[in-house]
This record gives sequence, C-alpha cells and structure tokens, in this order.
Amino acid sequence: MRFRAVFTLLFLCLVAVTVVGQEYGPVDDFDAVWQAVSESYADPDFDSDSWETLRDDYRSRVRNTEDEERAYELLSEMLGHLDNDELFVIAPTVVPQLLQAAPGQPEQEYAGVGVMIAEREDGSVVATGTFRDAPAEEAGVLPGDVIVAVDGEPLPAEGATDAAVERIRGPVDSEVTLTLRDPDGEMRDVTITRGRIDLRPSVEAQMERPGIGYIRIPTLSIELVQEASRALPSLMSARGMVLDLRAVSGGMPEAMVILATWFLGSAEVGSIVTREERHPLPQRPDSIAAFRQPLVILTDGRTSGVGEVLAEVLREHRRATILGATTAGGSQIGQFLELPTGGLFHLIIGQYETPRGRLLGSDGIVPDEEIEPPDLAAIRAGEDPYLDRAEEIIRQGGRL
Repeated sequence: MRFRAVFTLLFLCLVAVTVVGQEYGPVDDFDAVWQAVSESYADPDFDSDSWETLRDDYRSRVRNTEDEERAYELLSEMLGHLDNDELFVIAPTVVPQLLQAAPGQPEQEYAGVGVMIAEREDGSVVATGTFRDAPAEEAGVLPGDVIVAVDGEPLPAEGATDAAVERIRGPVDSEVTLTLRDPDGEMRDVTITRGRIDLRPSVEAQMERPGIGYIRIPTLSIELVQEASRALPSLMSARGMVLDLRAVSGGMPEAMVILATWFLGSAEVGSIVTREERHPLPQRPDSIAAFRQPLVILTDGRTSGVGEVLAEVLREHRRATILGATTAGGSQIGQFLELPTGGLFHLIIGQYETPRGRLLGSDGIVPDEEIEPPDLAAIRAGEDPYLDRAEEIIRQGGRL
C-alpha cells in the first residue's frame, strides 16, 4: 500500500482526537478531516474559498451512503481536489492490518541467503539485488535472475513470492539450492549456505576510485551520520567526493544539518514553514567545512524527504553538482491524526523552505544533469553510469 512506509515512520506523531464511549461514523471523520485541512494544511496555493465550496456536497453524499467503504472513497475523492498525494485517509477497518504490518521494532537479522526479490507482472519472482557480502552475492546470484525453483520444487503460479521467502529461509549453516533462469533463458542451479543477514542500515565510506571519495548514508539518522563522521578523515585526501543519495528518504533534519556542515561550515540551511509560522533549522555557528574539494551528489526517483532537502541546500550554496534523476518530492512535513472512528488522516502541516526562500513541494528537484538508469545488462556487469559520470565531473573540477 502506498502509505505503509509513511505510516511506519510517522506513527509516533499520531494525534488522537477520539472521545471514549461514543459511537462515531464516517460523517464524524469527514468533519474532523475538514476542520484539520481548514485550520492546518500547509500549502501556499491552498484556496480556502474553493475548499469551502466542496463541503456541503461531499458531506451530504457521505451522510447519505450506507456503504462505509464508499463513504471513505468519497472523502478521498474530496481530498483529491487539493492535488496532493500525501493527503490521504485510512479507513478504521484498515488500521488494524497496518498495525500488524508495522511492528514497533523492525526485524534486524534473519537466517537466509541475502537476496532481494520482487514479483513481476507475470507472477515470476526475480532477484533485484543482493546484500553486500551475503551468501547470495558470494554464490553469484545476479540482478535479473528469475527464481524458478527452490530445492528442486518449482514455485507455484500463485503466491510465488511468499513461497520463495518461506523456502529460502532456514537454519543457519544449512544449504538451499536455487534454480535460476538468467535474462538469456539459461538455467543453472546455485547451492548456497544460509547465514544470518544483518538488515540494519550501514554507512559506506571509501575511496571508490583513485582520488575519488564515496559516501552513502542510507538513512539520515544521528547515529549513521556520526558513524560516517568517524570515516570521513580517511577520505580527506580525495580530490573530490561523491555523496550518494539514491533512494535516501528517511531521517531527521538535525542529522541533515550536521551532514551539510561537513561541506558548508556555518551556513543557513533553510526553514520549516507551517500555516502560521516559519521555523529556521538550527545553524551551527562555530562549524568549519571539513571537506572543500568538488562534491557531486547522486539522486534518483526514490530520493525524497531530508535526502532531497540536503541535495538542494548544497546546490543553492553552489557547493555541489546534482547528477541523476528527478527526486520523488517527499520533503513535505506530515502528521497522522487519529479520527473519531479510529481511522487515520495524513495531513501536511509544513513544507521545507530553502535558504533562498523556495518551497520544496511534491514535484521533486531536477538534477543539473539527467542520467539514464543502467539497463539490466549493465547492472549484472557491476557497471554504474552515475559513478562514471560523477568521476568525470570531479576530474573536470566539479562543475558541468
């Protein structure tokens, strides 16, 4: 579901408005959503008069329908007039499923082979990648390999992904044999010894190529930024740095500010703007830029949130060149409100404003140079055109 990842990250921000001991229905949820949007929705283009014209018609339709599912469809339809995908309602019947799917603590490790899989439109299960140094990588499983069978037993036509996961997992040090079909149709069997796969995000910081530093922080948390800080001295001799923000979305503004100071020193990093106020992000007035050589940032269509905020801050200060694809546009500040029935409403209560006063909305940021994503053959060969072009730019002095 589209909102599941957001729900996992923001559930602790949930604000309860339920009153115990009273029966509530979709009309009560309608009124709560209406009031929340009218009072707190943060969007400079919000037209309160147009919003007002929708109220009576949709409230009447919600009140008159006896189909609860249809009532929430109408509520979603009304929110659609605001043209913001981050505004959505979760019906009370769906919430228990999400609570079950989003436990308080994510799983940290499991006994398996360390292969990432996805189900294709035809129902087949394909390897999309492997964890670094995991058994699957060492055994030669490559992106694009279709998993045909596990231990000689073909995957079923329906529920193939669940079956693959269940069969591939097993006791540590036990063996599992995957029958794989490569993109050319060639079949092969790969026997892999299962191991514990650590799913906790970790920092990558190394000299990727001679004279080129490389840093990837998958989540901009305080802990991971501090981990990267300890690795930074080993990269100080680099003639240029690549900051890989591809697929980086989650994190904290405070961690983003710390990371920005590595390359900027003391500088404005923007503000959070709500309906009524502007809240400048904290500056670090005594900071000195630790790295002053050319910097190239990599983005893709999954870069969002504080990841895209960081990229734009560094570009506005003329400190970095952005390379890759337009970002996802997820830098708005959201909050879940608990509705009277127990349903949830995700409301945008703030937007990020850059140091130059530009609001980052849902359109994402456009890189300085677009790079076509690598095709399957390039991925299987271990090629990365993003890094290749970043190296060229750094050797040219860091500018296009």
